[in-house]
Amino acid sequence: MSAPVSSIREPLVLGHKTYHDITEDLVKATEKAPPLSWIAIFIPAVALLGLGAFATFWTIFVGIGTWDLNRTINWGWDITNFVWWIGIGHAGTLISAILLLFRQKWRTGVNRAAEAMTIFAVMCAGFFPLVHMGRIWNAFFIFPIQIPVVLCG
Repeated sequence: MSAPVSSIREPLVLGHKTYHDITEDLVKATEKAPPLSWIAIFIPAVALLGLGAFATFWTIFVGIGTWDLNRTINWGWDITNFVWWIGIGHAGTLISAILLLFRQKWRTGVNRAAEAMTIFAVMCAGFFPLVHMGRIWNAFFIFPIQIPVVLCG
């Protein structure tokens, strides 16, 4: 079996590699055991994730008084974080819109990344008001309560 020869560009894969050889080269990094340096970085990362999860659950069950928010000026950091995530969401939308307006042919991958960035940023921004309410079960009271009206005929 001879490979087609192009006069426009050089071949992408040099040598006489089969599809199996190419697949082995591509998946080699994911199928071997991680090096010790990766494990040494992964363990502290998991510990920080656990600390963040504990802090979030502590805030939900005890309330935001654990943050020592006794003065209104202390809310600046929380509001700034909320606005930051909203801004990141707007940035993803702006990137998608600009690429669409200029009709870029290569925009598909960048659009997907920008839209994913927007979705995750909005999820993070939506998390802030719930946590900052103090007790998350009070979120029920921010929605309008509609009592169904039954018309008797």
